[in-house]
Amino acid sequence: MLEGKVALVTGGTSGIGKEIAKQLLISGTRVIINYGKNEENFNKTKQELKEYKEKIQFVKADISKEDEVKEMFLKIDRLDYLVNNAGTNIDGSIEEMNLEAFRRVLDVNLVGKVITTKYAIPLLKNSPTPAIVNIASRLGLMPCEEASAYCSAEAGIINFTKASALELAKYKIRVNTVSPGLTITPLALKGWTKEEIEKQKATNLLKRLGETTDIAKAVLFLLSEEASYINGENINVNGGSFMN
Repeated sequence: MLEGKVALVTGGTSGIGKEIAKQLLISGTRVIINYGKNEENFNKTKQELKEYKEKIQFVKADISKEDEVKEMFLKIDRLDYLVNNAGTNIDGSIEEMNLEAFRRVLDVNLVGKVITTKYAIPLLKNSPTPAIVNIASRLGLMPCEEASAYCSAEAGIINFTKASALELAKYKIRVNTVSPGLTITPLALKGWTKEEIEKQKATNLLKRLGETTDIAKAVLFLLSEEASYINGENINVNGGSFMN
């Protein structure tokens, strides 16, 4: 289904991004894995995915910096799919939030997706089956306390997806969002107590947290031709969770 295609996954050396990259590799896709500055995660991912080394290209770039993104795309000669996954979070109340930290979250989570999309378009226009999937969050629709920067960025991603779908339809480039519920990753569960995690499970209709494979499978579906008539949508992958 995705065999022979080429995909770029940003933030692809940890959590959801790494699982998306892995599932794409399993499907026969050649994957360009972007990462920022975490060399430890890079080395771990390189080792974990060594059996697919002939189909992997690692590219280091801070996607919130336009000059680094431009340099990254000089190393890419073909692209069918873009998965805008890279993200970060810095918790803090609005009253006490450091504005530099607030901007950093917006720059990585939202502006980084804008920049990467901009420079991916020329390559995607040459693909017969171009598609973009942006990774947002349940908090883009259901905000919580102590995370105003993250919630704002994720809401922006969902609307940026819709704006992109409108603009890029003329090139037959489909653009969709996947918004995960609380998913088991180091970033998502940072600072959570065992009791808080169990409470989250209890509020979910399926009584569990999301697995990275849950998110990755949804992304692969949206990239595939099986989703060829799905465009500009936000797909919630949360097990039926209606509470934060």
